[in-house]
Amino acid sequence: MLTRDTDWRQGDLLTQETAAKLTALDSAVGEAHRVVVITHDCDLPNDSETSVEVIVADVVSAPNAQFSYAKNPRKLHLGYEVTGGQSVVVELRHAERRIVPKGEFEKYAARDGHASLPIDGKRALKQWLAARYGRPAFPNAFESRLRKVVSKKNSVERQIGKILEPEAKHLVGLFFDLGEQRSAEAPAGEPYALSISVVYDATEGGTQARQSAEMIAGQLRELFEQAYGKPDTATDIAIDACEAVADTAITLADLRRVDQWRLEYISLNDHDHGNFLPVGETPA
Repeated sequence: MLTRDTDWRQGDLLTQETAAKLTALDSAVGEAHRVVVITHDCDLPNDSETSVEVIVADVVSAPNAQFSYAKNPRKLHLGYEVTGGQSVVVELRHAERRIVPKGEFEKYAARDGHASLPIDGKRALKQWLAARYGRPAFPNAFESRLRKVVSKKNSVERQIGKILEPEAKHLVGLFFDLGEQRSAEAPAGEPYALSISVVYDATEGGTQARQSAEMIAGQLRELFEQAYGKPDTATDIAIDACEAVADTAITLADLRRVDQWRLEYISLNDHDHGNFLPVGETPA
């Protein structure tokens, strides 16, 4: 029973045997899949909640840095530690969300007690779930200017992705600060004054992460100046600052002022309308 003392938690895996008994999963569960509970801990035992949300996740051979730490709000890679066995990495997609009636879940579902999700994985899962509805929206005029084609039919935003992709494992997020123009639709000829913070994982990544972020910051500044001109002559986007920032140095006040940028095209390549970096919340 899902009572207040239930052992079920958000992020738990169902055993494959019991997952196969749930009609809501349409027999979609096999050796290449695992089922992850995504209903919040507090909602699982709540009497007013009549269902449990799960995601049918694909088992993958290894985590992809682009889909770790909730960098992509459409796709997430999570690694589970397995008692006495090899760890399991799964790929979650929002398109694979399923609703299981609570009565059926209580009757058939059983936790996989051998698999556990580390604390940082649980934090990433929560942020990823929140990112689906909390992604910031930039002014239409600003986003339109970022679609300017600059090289081999690639837009500025696509070039940003090419710069970020090789170093994704070291990044926490890319933050854009538009100042007072944060919600403004600037008229033609009036540039957006943009400051960029390339936030890196200082604790886990150390010196290598800092060097990667500094390299990215330099490449981004060069890209924006090539696309729009120097700050004093730009008419579309004027890049005021572009710096590498340690995640240990960014403050709540900073996060209230900036928005985290996401790139649309990376997941569009696999027919999934997704983004590269997550919502502008406190990094996982």
